[in-house]
Amino acid sequence: MKWVDKEPDIKATPLSRGLDGVSALAAIEVLCSSIHRPYVFMPDKVKQSVMSHILKNNTESGGLLLGEVISTDSLKNGIVGIKVTEAIPSNDFDATSVSLSMGPEVWSSARLHSSESNFVIGWYHSHPNLGAFFSGTDRKTQAEFFNQEYHVGLVIDPIRNEECWFLGKDSKPIPEIYILGLPVG
Repeated sequence: MKWVDKEPDIKATPLSRGLDGVSALAAIEVLCSSIHRPYVFMPDKVKQSVMSHILKNNTESGGLLLGEVISTDSLKNGIVGIKVTEAIPSNDFDATSVSLSMGPEVWSSARLHSSESNFVIGWYHSHPNLGAFFSGTDRKTQAEFFNQEYHVGLVIDPIRNEECWFLGKDSKPIPEIYILGLPVG
């Protein structure tokens, strides 16, 4: 296989459009405090979709997250926020209470819902009654498949009502204060 360096067919959403509907004061706060780590915006309807999917199974389950990267510059620099717009559940998977292997159909489904500024920004999965944390396997998955600065990983324990978010190839934990829900509107 030969690797060809090409420009990506995806791009960041400009800050002016990415924070539509956010008050000026809140936008200034986001911009100033995102220097250390980008915010993750997850609308309530997307969270409800994720929860509905993972609650259907007693085993691990998961899927992909589509969204926009809000930036002052590009996909690599000036990232202020990551806005989750849709959850694509994996319906073709093998799972146990401690493992998950998603089938390729989830990627095909995500591709159908993607555009230049709305694309795969991460993944989610559950740890039923194990706690919300990234296992060694989760970290490896993040490093191999979700290794861009804007890629997020979400793990939820629906039984213990816990969730944790991770960022980039090194699976850096995202503090709870950087996760913002958006009301259904």
